[in-house]
Amino acid sequence: MRRRRILLNKSLSVNEAVKEETSGIVNLRFTYKNVPVIMLERLAFKEPCEMLGEMCALNHVEECVILQTCNRVEIYVATPERHLGEMVTEIAEYWRQGNKIDKEEFYQRLEKSFNTEALIHLLRLASGLESMIVGEDQILGQVQKAFEEAKMRGAIRWVLETAFEKAIKTGRKVRLETGINKSAVSIGSAAVELLEETLGGLKNKKIIIVGAGEIGSLVGKALASRKHSTVFVANRTYERGVRLAQMLGGFAVRFDKVKDLLVSADVAIVVTSAPHYVLTKSLIQEVLEKRNGKRLFILDLSQPRNVEEGVANLPNVELRNIDDLRGIAETNLEMRRREIEKAEAIIKDELKLLELTLKRERAESIISALCGKAEEVRRRELEKALKMLGEMNDKQLRVIDDLTLVLIERILHHPILNMRKAALNGDVDMISIAQRLFNLSPSIQEVK
Repeated sequence: MRRRRILLNKSLSVNEAVKEETSGIVNLRFTYKNVPVIMLERLAFKEPCEMLGEMCALNHVEECVILQTCNRVEIYVATPERHLGEMVTEIAEYWRQGNKIDKEEFYQRLEKSFNTEALIHLLRLASGLESMIVGEDQILGQVQKAFEEAKMRGAIRWVLETAFEKAIKTGRKVRLETGINKSAVSIGSAAVELLEETLGGLKNKKIIIVGAGEIGSLVGKALASRKHSTVFVANRTYERGVRLAQMLGGFAVRFDKVKDLLVSADVAIVVTSAPHYVLTKSLIQEVLEKRNGKRLFILDLSQPRNVEEGVANLPNVELRNIDDLRGIAETNLEMRRREIEKAEAIIKDELKLLELTLKRERAESIISALCGKAEEVRRRELEKALKMLGEMNDKQLRVIDDLTLVLIERILHHPILNMRKAALNGDVDMISIAQRLFNLSPSIQEVK
């Protein structure tokens, strides 16, 4: 086999291969833990994909991922370490002003994590430990979706890519090696538990699910597992509603028939992604006139909310939202205490590996540039030597080519090992000296 192991990224120029400086990671977030659903709605981005572009356009923002669910809105940013403090302020203000949130209210509830703390939070999040329903599975898919969206739009590079890939793998590992996601671990199953507690059971209940997306599917599956209720599914895209209804053994109805169905329904679960109210106060008033005093239970799990607040004040209507799942979440937490300890141990080990990977990356770009520069010199000088030597057969050419490769490997072996050790030990000076010594990039002053 030809010896070309150390000559990495040859397609890159020396300067392209060297990262400009160490990136810091910051996570800014608002979650269900200290923010009511009404404020989460105001903090959410109407167009997260557009917001990704706007964030990346800010000075010193190198990478960005936006994670938005019914329980949280989070921004992850990679920025040069020396700009970390000022970027937190700039991003937070951009967020606050864009969503027109009172300054005192915004900063009172804003949570911030930096570097290692941000990585710990991300690993815990993907593992289900930060969820309202501890161990729930859908957060892992939501983290992956946010990561893939940012990647597709060119909003991430090596720092957040490394962090999110590790988080996703850790989330899978936790679920495989612990019982954290057993029993009632989804928002869907928790919602059904709430219905059962409130209504005294679901036997013979007529339930309509408005929305056939991810959460609607989870709720529907949890209902179907009880096998005591009749489930109807209404969705703006009728065909999608039909697919979910068939999967649940229920019935699909067209979206414009929701009002008629509400006249006889016991429960309405609203889980659409519409940016407006799906069930308004006036619509429910019309429905109530035909129900002859029969009580209607409405559960709004949408983000933003799809049921007008005034509906709660109408007679014979009980309106609940995602905040009402907190009690079930607390019970769920106690049931999973032992599994959480196992998950925490896995996260601790994976965090060490992640930090080692990130530290090593600090040197890899310089090593890549060094190898690329050595290869450029080798090829240039080899070409000169071969012209001087004249005609040779294939074997002789291979011998000379291999000789030059071996010389470069032997010469660079210890410098490469020492740079990798320096990165793992946080030895800034060693890496900086190597840059200057080999004249890899005159524009770079320091790699931390």
